[in-house]
Amino acid sequence: MEIIPLKWDDVNVQIENLGEQFTQGKTSTTYGMASFPAGIRHPQEGYSSHEGIEVSFILDGEFDVETPEGVVSVSKDSLVVIPAGEPHATLARVPGRVAYFLINEIQE
Repeated sequence: MEIIPLKWDDVNVQIENLGEQFTQGKTSTTYGMASFPAGIRHPQEGYSSHEGIEVSFILDGEFDVETPEGVVSVSKDSLVVIPAGEPHATLARVPGRVAYFLINEIQE
């Protein structure tokens, strides 16, 4: 077991990759936590995308998750699953924090 204490401020975007694991050499999982101040969009312009699936659990706050297809509002206790390669951006409507997991299948 590992307990990682984190200190957050509500002024800057903080994204902390806390680790990575490999499962039988076929899957890698990166996990961490992120904090977003109110009114901040991440990324500031355009969209972000990942090679693998992103799973984010909203710990607190309210967010608008934007994709080219539209905007979905989420808040505390929501689980957001973004498919691999899907362009997305996040706008924090109030200060908020998420725990995230990036799950990649490793191509041989």
